[in-house]
Amino acid sequence: MIEQLQVGAGASVQTMTESQRQSESSVSIADRAGERLGEVTQRIGEIDGMNQSVATATEEQTAVIESLNMDITEINTLNQQGVENLQSTLRACGDLDQQARRLKQLVDSFRI
Repeated sequence: MIEQLQVGAGASVQTMTESQRQSESSVSIADRAGERLGEVTQRIGEIDGMNQSVATATEEQTAVIESLNMDITEINTLNQQGVENLQSTLRACGDLDQQARRLKQLVDSFRI
Protein backbone atom coordinates (compact mmCIF):
# COMPACT_ATOMS: atom_id res chain seq x y z
CA MET A 1 0.00 0.00 0.00
CA ILE A 2 2.93 2.35 0.69
CA GLU A 3 4.16 1.61 -2.77
CA GLN A 4 0.80 2.57 -4.18
CA LEU A 5 0.90 5.83 -2.24
CA GLN A 6 4.41 6.55 -3.49
CA VAL A 7 3.38 5.79 -7.09
CA GLY A 8 0.28 7.96 -6.66
CA ALA A 9 2.36 10.78 -5.12
CA GLY A 10 4.92 10.49 -7.88
CA ALA A 11 2.20 10.68 -10.50
CA SER A 12 0.72 13.71 -8.75
CA VAL A 13 4.13 15.45 -8.69
CA GLN A 14 4.66 14.58 -12.35
CA THR A 15 1.17 15.91 -13.17
CA MET A 16 1.86 19.13 -11.22
CA THR A 17 5.19 19.58 -13.00
CA GLU A 18 3.53 19.11 -16.39
CA SER A 19 0.77 21.52 -15.34
CA GLN A 20 3.39 24.06 -14.25
CA ARG A 21 5.17 23.75 -17.61
CA GLN A 22 1.89 24.30 -19.44
CA SER A 23 1.12 27.27 -17.20
CA GLU A 24 4.58 28.75 -17.84
CA SER A 25 4.10 28.17 -21.56
CA SER A 26 0.70 29.85 -21.41
CA VAL A 27 2.18 32.80 -19.51
CA SER A 28 4.98 33.06 -22.07
CA ILE A 29 2.46 33.02 -24.93
CA ALA A 30 0.33 35.62 -23.15
CA ASP A 31 3.42 37.83 -22.62
CA ARG A 32 4.32 37.61 -26.33
CA ALA A 33 0.72 38.36 -27.26
CA GLY A 34 0.78 41.36 -24.92
CA GLU A 35 3.99 42.63 -26.56
CA ARG A 36 2.46 42.19 -30.01
CA LEU A 37 -0.69 44.02 -28.92
CA GLY A 38 1.51 46.82 -27.60
CA GLU A 39 3.24 47.03 -31.00
CA VAL A 40 -0.11 47.02 -32.78
CA THR A 41 -1.35 49.79 -30.48
CA GLN A 42 1.78 51.82 -31.22
CA ARG A 43 1.34 51.34 -34.97
CA ILE A 44 -2.32 52.34 -34.71
CA GLY A 45 -1.20 55.51 -32.92
CA GLU A 46 1.27 56.23 -35.72
CA ILE A 47 -1.41 55.64 -38.36
CA ASP A 48 -3.79 57.92 -36.45
CA GLY A 49 -1.13 60.63 -36.43
CA MET A 50 -0.65 60.23 -40.17
CA ASN A 51 -4.41 60.37 -40.73
CA GLN A 52 -4.57 63.59 -38.75
CA SER A 53 -1.74 65.04 -40.86
CA VAL A 54 -3.54 64.06 -44.05
CA ALA A 55 -6.79 65.57 -42.76
CA THR A 56 -5.02 68.83 -41.89
CA ALA A 57 -3.33 68.96 -45.30
CA THR A 58 -6.67 68.26 -46.99
CA GLU A 59 -8.33 71.10 -45.08
CA GLU A 60 -5.49 73.44 -46.07
CA GLN A 61 -5.77 72.40 -49.71
CA THR A 62 -9.53 72.89 -49.59
CA ALA A 63 -9.02 76.42 -48.25
CA VAL A 64 -6.51 77.18 -51.02
CA ILE A 65 -8.87 75.80 -53.67
CA GLU A 66 -11.73 77.90 -52.32
CA SER A 67 -9.49 80.96 -52.44
CA LEU A 68 -8.48 80.13 -56.02
CA ASN A 69 -12.14 79.70 -56.96
CA MET A 70 -12.93 83.14 -55.54
CA ASP A 71 -9.97 84.64 -57.43
CA ILE A 72 -11.06 82.95 -60.68
CA THR A 73 -14.60 84.22 -60.19
CA GLU A 74 -13.27 87.75 -59.68
CA ILE A 75 -11.04 87.46 -62.76
CA ASN A 76 -14.03 86.24 -64.78
CA THR A 77 -16.12 89.18 -63.56
CA LEU A 78 -13.34 91.64 -64.44
CA ASN A 79 -12.95 89.99 -67.84
CA GLN A 80 -16.69 90.34 -68.53
CA GLN A 81 -16.53 94.01 -67.50
CA GLY A 82 -13.56 94.47 -69.84
CA VAL A 83 -15.51 92.92 -72.72
CA GLU A 84 -18.50 95.17 -71.98
CA ASN A 85 -16.22 98.22 -71.86
CA LEU A 86 -14.62 97.21 -75.16
CA GLN A 87 -18.03 96.78 -76.80
CA SER A 88 -19.09 100.18 -75.48
CA THR A 89 -15.88 101.73 -76.81
CA LEU A 90 -16.44 100.10 -80.21
CA ARG A 91 -20.00 101.47 -80.31
CA ALA A 92 -18.72 104.94 -79.38
CA CYS A 93 -16.06 104.70 -82.10
CA GLY A 94 -18.75 103.73 -84.61
CA ASP A 95 -20.91 106.69 -83.50
CA LEU A 96 -17.91 109.02 -83.73
CA ASP A 97 -17.10 107.74 -87.21
CA GLN A 98 -20.68 108.42 -88.32
CA GLN A 99 -20.55 111.91 -86.83
CA ALA A 100 -17.23 112.59 -88.57
CA ARG A 101 -18.69 111.52 -91.90
CA ARG A 102 -21.77 113.66 -91.38
CA LEU A 103 -19.60 116.61 -90.39
CA LYS A 104 -17.45 116.10 -93.49
CA GLN A 105 -20.60 116.09 -95.62
CA LEU A 106 -21.74 119.34 -94.02
CA VAL A 107 -18.33 120.97 -94.47
CA ASP A 108 -18.13 119.76 -98.05
CA SER A 109 -21.48 121.40 -98.75
CA PHE A 110 -19.97 124.86 -98.03
CA ARG A 111 -17.96 125.56 -101.16
CA ILE A 112 -16.62 128.88 -102.07
